[in-house]
Amino acid sequence: MSTIDPDAARRERTTRRTTGARLIVPGLFLLGAGAVLGWGLTRGAATGFSDDVPEQDVEAIIAAIASSFALMIAFGLWVGAAARNPRLPGWLTAIGIAMLGAAVGHAVVAPPPELLRNPVVDPLAFGLCVGAVALLGLGMAARAARARRLDAADELVRTTSPVTGSVTNQGYTHFEDASRILTAVTYTFRDAAGQQRWVKRAATIDARDPIVNGEEVDVWFDRQDPSDENRIVIRRRV
Repeated sequence: MSTIDPDAARRERTTRRTTGARLIVPGLFLLGAGAVLGWGLTRGAATGFSDDVPEQDVEAIIAAIASSFALMIAFGLWVGAAARNPRLPGWLTAIGIAMLGAAVGHAVVAPPPELLRNPVVDPLAFGLCVGAVALLGLGMAARAARARRLDAADELVRTTSPVTGSVTNQGYTHFEDASRILTAVTYTFRDAAGQQRWVKRAATIDARDPIVNGEEVDVWFDRQDPSDENRIVIRRRV
């Protein structure tokens, strides 16, 4: 027996925002795995990853394969954590970090001998750095745009009262073997003039707490312009 509704507690845990600290470990792995991959590919390219066993650079092959798997895992951890909090940097930043690591790994192998004879930056390392900086910049811009939208939504919630809306299309029929699915849910509500409106939102649905047709939700909208979908906030009731 419990004095706390377990379903409500689970919903609270699900909606609890992830902090930036959750991105530190995936970020370090992205940087490190990217560096190892850049090192392995650059070193292996010297022999063209030869099929001839005596000419194979076993260390480079192992490094390239292992770091590829590490990158995929780290990227998945980053995206999974960032998906729980839209204010965190997204996948563009993750790829930028990995590219920055790859530039470092490539630079460790390729430039030094040439750089000592000819003070020219290695073109591939330079290109990777430029690409990494561009992606990091785009990631920061995307994060700032999301933050502005979230701030506007928070302001709308603070300054207006919600109306009751409901789900008209839950967006799925069954979960099959998945514990979560990403789908588009359609909601309806009536504005201050009594006009019925519909809005569609992407939502991650947990099999333990499915959203269903007819479920009531709270809806905030801009009283001056109820047709502005960017100024509509929908939240499930706990």
